Amino acid sequence: MLKAAAITAAALGVGSLVLQRWVAETREAAIALVVAWFALVAVAALVWLRDRPELRRPVLGTLAAVTLGTIAVGYWTGFRDRTVDEEVVTAASRADAAERASGLSAAGTEAKSNADDPAEKPKAPQRPVSLAAGDFTGQDGHAGSGRAEIVQSPGGERSLVFTDFDVDPGADVEVYLTPDAAGVDDRVELGGLKGNVGDQQYPIPESADLGRYDSVVLWCTPFTVRIATAELR
Repeated sequence: MLKAAAITAAALGVGSLVLQRWVAETREAAIALVVAWFALVAVAALVWLRDRPELRRPVLGTLAAVTLGTIAVGYWTGFRDRTVDEEVVTAASRADAAERASGLSAAGTEAKSNADDPAEKPKAPQRPVSLAAGDFTGQDGHAGSGRAEIVQSPGGERSLVFTDFDVDPGADVEVYLTPDAAGVDDRVELGGLKGNVGDQQYPIPESADLGRYDSVVLWCTPFTVRIATAELR
């Protein structure tokens, strides 16, 4: 009985994960494919149970429990928008070449290179400047839009700013800076996503070399998929 229940749950779970992550290109397609997969597994289970009446209760109970759980989790994480409206820093202009080179480098890099000649050390901008920016696109079956921008304040602080931001909701989504939008093994962690809709910003560590970490990845930790990405140029 336990083995039959476990096999049923594994078939539903693994199949739906594969369909959502590697097959579906949109959220709507993912929903349709998962519904079709659950129906297929249910039909196969009913056929298999014809001559095994003693296994009907655990198998059908597992089918019902996993289906209801999937619907609940799917609704909670995929259809409930969390809206934020922060007062974000706004760039007054694009950084010039010197400001951009200084602002994108990790703290200490410029100071070390100019240690012998402090007069050559770049000055912080006198107004907020845009160092790099890019547009969000949905990934791994999710939709996403909005603008990601790195803004440096007059004090030298750098922030990752999202504006006109709207992506599919997800469970436990983290904001990463990476060298490549395709993966997150090498990353700078900026914290959990504050909301899937609305303007918001995240402080960037002084040690982050933004010449290297020039992609934004919104990463759904439980399902190990990307919600959306933006390449900063």
